[in-house]
Amino acid sequence: MDNNDYEALIIGGGPAGLTAGMTLGRMSRRVLLCDNNQPRNAPSSHVNNFPSRDGIHPAEWRKETRKNLEKYKTVESASAIVVSVRKNGDGFTAHLSIGRTVTAKKIILAYGVLDTLPPIQGFQELWGKSIFHCPFCHGYEHRGSRLGYFGNGDLMFHALPMIYDLASDLTIFTNGKATFSPENLHLLKENNITLIEEPIQKLEYEGESLKGVTLNDGRFIERKYLFLAPVLPFKLKSDIGEKLGCEKNQFGFYKVNERNGTSVQGVYACGDNMSMGHSVLFAAAAGVMVGTAVSAELLHEKMLL
Repeated sequence: MDNNDYEALIIGGGPAGLTAGMTLGRMSRRVLLCDNNQPRNAPSSHVNNFPSRDGIHPAEWRKETRKNLEKYKTVESASAIVVSVRKNGDGFTAHLSIGRTVTAKKIILAYGVLDTLPPIQGFQELWGKSIFHCPFCHGYEHRGSRLGYFGNGDLMFHALPMIYDLASDLTIFTNGKATFSPENLHLLKENNITLIEEPIQKLEYEGESLKGVTLNDGRFIERKYLFLAPVLPFKLKSDIGEKLGCEKNQFGFYKVNERNGTSVQGVYACGDNMSMGHSVLFAAAAGVMVGTAVSAELLHEKMLL
């Protein structure tokens, strides 16, 4: 038995952190999973594209998964924020918001990203209800609708074909002068996609339903749903990784190797903080990958002692 309280500290209890904890639990590793119970998908009413759980409420999915974790007696959960982590010999020391100080051999960064919403009336109120970020997660239910796509820059065109195929007609709102390449401007024209550069004054809505977009010049553009292009670089929910020295890429994600190890030995990342695959299923898959990698490393180290 080593001198660390835990073999792994998981920071974040969303799909990535929960499945990492489950994977480690199945190898009877001593794990502490810390979460502040503020998930990214809290505004959403359903999880889609997840076999056997298609359409489940996100809170219900988390509740069921936490219930599954209870049989793994070596996995402990804490409703806490990890305030700081520092390297300590062959492990790490972490301070929690509930006043505890713990040590662990490995760190798993499973916290996600913060969605950057424009400071326009209606965006916050409709986020996850009539405004979405992922056509795979939310597109099917709204196919055939009059859709809007909000954002600017050529990165938008990565998701454009998916959103275009869902829409009965599509309008792009850049909220200012478009910064698209001539080739992409031509693509919009050839496919009869309306481009509106006039700044948006506010969104008109009733309850959780979008009615349309009011522009600064007074025009009203009827829309039923909006998709929001990402603002780069992504902002992460915590700076623990950066303070440990974990390198990030141009998108704001942690750089990881084939086993999701970061640039810092003993620190791993999984979920929305290391990939553009922002869905519950992708995050859960990354959690399994990290749990497998950390389990293998811990057990190899144990055999060498």
